[in-house]
Amino acid sequence: MRKVYFEVRGSKKGLAAYQFHLLQKFSDQVEHAVFTREGGVSRAPYDTLNVRFGIGDKDVSVRKNRKIICKALKIEPENLISSNQTHSRNVQIIDRNFLAGMNVDAVRTSTDLVDKVDAFVTDLPGITPMIQVADCQSILMFDPARKVIAAVHAGWKGLAQNISREAIGVMKSVYAVNPAKILVGIAPSLGPCCAFFSDPEKELPDEFHPFIDKKKRVDLWGFSLQQLQKAGIKKEHIELARVCTQCNGGPDIESRGRFYSFRGEKGITGRFGAVISLREQVR
Repeated sequence: MRKVYFEVRGSKKGLAAYQFHLLQKFSDQVEHAVFTREGGVSRAPYDTLNVRFGIGDKDVSVRKNRKIICKALKIEPENLISSNQTHSRNVQIIDRNFLAGMNVDAVRTSTDLVDKVDAFVTDLPGITPMIQVADCQSILMFDPARKVIAAVHAGWKGLAQNISREAIGVMKSVYAVNPAKILVGIAPSLGPCCAFFSDPEKELPDEFHPFIDKKKRVDLWGFSLQQLQKAGIKKEHIELARVCTQCNGGPDIESRGRFYSFRGEKGITGRFGAVISLREQVR
């Protein structure tokens, strides 16, 4: 990944974010960003760019933070699509019918536009799905051939249900995408250095067991990479950030990026956003 700054009115430096090299090669076709916890208005312990409602932060602060992101991306607030994310295997297709029935009033209140969804797939330019995380994986996908994107939320529960395969399946069945053409970026998330479980052999399904070490840590990165490749993604088409949110998170830690960590901050923290959208000129 590489660090970038999005221009925001009133900010001298801009809004910091990270981008994947694989996707950046197609910057004329697709926009994407993994934001940090910096650049917003929320107060501790949600400081400062928390994008998630319903976790204890003030709703007015979350709305302002989302507007900051929208201004940075130069999109309308109703084009920033998010869900309350419930660690499900549910995939939402964003098409014209979805947009026609969308509850735009939610943008002006304090709710997400979609309920109980953990992955989005669309071929509509300008529409920007956002995943909200603090240790879970944000997985961004783009097929340059069919001009289709996906954004996936995958904690260990989502990985256990293979939410990535579900999203790829929708890309295949609805948009005729060839998985071998898909480019994937996995954002900063809980790394194998910090993914401790009290009894992982009992807590996790059998397919996780080869990824458990002697210290009861689980390599969720390696597991996710294996799932994606089994779903047809080429190894060389996957860019893993290899940045652990717990190691590189917390309000007092200076690092390559500052991220929220649910584990590192004992469950009381914000969520940073990862977004992707097709540029208007690709259609």
